[in-house]
Amino acid sequence: MSLRRLFRTLRKGLNEVYADYIPSNEFAVLQTLFIQSPLMASEIANELKVSSSHITAVTDRLVGKKYIQRVRSDSDRRIVYLEITEDGKEIASRMEKIKNEYLEKKFANLTDDDMEQMIASSTKLLD
Repeated sequence: MSLRRLFRTLRKGLNEVYADYIPSNEFAVLQTLFIQSPLMASEIANELKVSSSHITAVTDRLVGKKYIQRVRSDSDRRIVYLEITEDGKEIASRMEKIKNEYLEKKFANLTDDDMEQMIASSTKLLD
């Protein structure tokens, strides 16, 4: 099986699991803000390696759902930060748990040796 097929399969499965909540692209933004908030839209775009226009569209939807809010900088009113709300933290936590459960289930058939080999191979690819 190719890596591309593996990642596509995992992403498709996660999108199906997320379908009851929010799309995966919205979850990626929420997850980023859950880890570090507030951030500017350009910082999120850089982190997720997507365009700023994509982030604008996604954040508009998240603001509408009250999962994030826009906050103007006190020192420079032209700067707008995106900040996760309590509702956003709640849904991000819930979806992170769902993601972990999905991945645990997917990798349950792998032995400890299989996992060690996969981690070692992945580490080599990332170095």
